[in-house]
Amino acid sequence: MDDHRTDMTGALARFISNLDLVSVPAKVQSEARRLLLDSIGCMLLAARTCIAPVSVQMAEFLGAGDVATIIGCDRRGSTAGALYANGRLANCMDLDETFPVGHHFGGATVAAALALAEEQNASGAEFLQAVIAGYELGGRVASACGAHMFGAIGRLYHFSVSTAFAGAGVAIRLGLQDEALARQTLGIAGSNTPLPNMWPGKSTELPHSKYQDAGWAVLAGVFAARSATFGATGLSAIFDDQPGLIRMCGTHHFDSDLLVGDLGARWMLSDITYKPWPTCRWMHHPLTALLEAIDSADVDPAGVERVVIATNVLLSGARFANTRPVTWVSRQYSIPHAVAMILLGMPISTWLDDEHDRNEAVQELRERVIVEHWDDADCYLDHIVKGQLRNMPARATVIMRDGKHFEAETEFALGDPWTSRTAYGDGDVIKKFRSISGLSSRRADEVIEAALGIEQLRDVHGLTRLLRVS
Repeated sequence: MDDHRTDMTGALARFISNLDLVSVPAKVQSEARRLLLDSIGCMLLAARTCIAPVSVQMAEFLGAGDVATIIGCDRRGSTAGALYANGRLANCMDLDETFPVGHHFGGATVAAALALAEEQNASGAEFLQAVIAGYELGGRVASACGAHMFGAIGRLYHFSVSTAFAGAGVAIRLGLQDEALARQTLGIAGSNTPLPNMWPGKSTELPHSKYQDAGWAVLAGVFAARSATFGATGLSAIFDDQPGLIRMCGTHHFDSDLLVGDLGARWMLSDITYKPWPTCRWMHHPLTALLEAIDSADVDPAGVERVVIATNVLLSGARFANTRPVTWVSRQYSIPHAVAMILLGMPISTWLDDEHDRNEAVQELRERVIVEHWDDADCYLDHIVKGQLRNMPARATVIMRDGKHFEAETEFALGDPWTSRTAYGDGDVIKKFRSISGLSSRRADEVIEAALGIEQLRDVHGLTRLLRVS
C-alpha cells in the first residue's frame, strides 16, 4: 500500500490497465449495465431537444466518417464526432447519473465506450470492462477533488476533470494499454483537462455550457490515450508532483486514500445515484419529500395554496428558488418549476420544454412555491463518507386552500443506493428508460435486452445499430 502513496499515478495506471472483468464483483457489473441503459435513455431523450442540432453539427465539425453511432441519428460519424456528440447529449438535461460529490461522468463514460468499442469491433464483455474502468477512474478523481464547496476557493467547479479521466480510463482498457503507456495517458489527460470553471456567478439565466461540456471533456480524455498510443508523453507523476492535479483543482484537504485506497476492493459504481427527474441532483431530496407528502393524498393542483420547501443553505439561493426560469438550463435548477411539474403530473420528457412558460397553470403553481433555508438541513456536512455527500435532509409541505396540509421529510433521495427505500434496481432503470427513450415498445425491448445482457454480445454493433434512429 505504501507504494500507492508514493506513486499514485503509477498505482492508478497499473490498476486500470490490468482491470479484468473476472475480478469485478457481480453487483458492480450489474450497476455498470444499469448505467449503460440509463445513459442511453438520457442520450435518446436529449437527441430530441434544442441541444441536439448543436451536438450533431459539432460532430460534423470534428470530421466526417462512418465509424461510430451518434445516438438518435440515422447515420454514423467519426470516432471523435461520436465521442463529442454522445457525451454532450448524455449530460445536457441533468437527467444522467450523479456521483455523490456532485460530479456527472457516467454518461460520458458510456459515450466513450460506445464510440471506441464500435470503432474497434470490441466484444460486449470488453465494452463492459471498459465502462467499469472508466467509472472507477472518474470516481476516484472526483472523490479526491471532493464536492466543490470543500475547495480552497469554494467557487470552483471541477466537474470536467473527472469526466476527462473517465474517458481516459475507457480508452486505456479498450486500447489494451500496459501500465507504462497508461501512465502517459494519465499525464496527458491531466494536462489537457478543461480548467475548473466558475459557473455563471449568481445569475439565474443559465447557459447551455453549464458546469461543463461533457462532450469536450470526454474527448480530451480519449485524445490523451490516443496521443500516448501514437508516442506522445505526458507528466508521468500528474497526481504526485507538488502541488499535483487534485490540489490544482482547488481542493483544500487532499486525502490520498480517496484516490488510490482499496483499489479492487472499494468500487465507485457501488455509490452511483440515479435521477428520476431532469434537475440538479441536490434538488432530488426536496422533490422526494414532496412525492412522499402527496403519495396517499388526492391533491388537486388548482386547490394548492402554497408549497413550502425547506432545505439547506446550498439550495435556498436565487438560482434554486427562481419562479420564472427563462432558459432551458434554468428550468433544471428551479425548485418551483420542478414542483409544478410533479403536481401537474407532467411527463419528465417534457419538463424542460419552452411551452411551460406559456402555460398559466404552470406559472401559477411556480409562484406558489416558497423555498426557505432550514437550519437542520445544514447537517449534511456531518454525514460525509469517503468525501461523498450522503444524508441531505429536506422537508416539503403542501398547504391546500381548504385548510388541509401534507408534509414529509427525507434525508435520502430516490435513486440513492444507501437505503432500500430509495435504491434503484433493473426495474426502476427500465421504467425510466421506457418513459424517456421515445422508442417503440418493440425497439425499447431490444435495447433493454442488449444493454442488460451486453457481455453476451459478440460485438457492440448488436446494440449500437438499435440506437440509430431518425
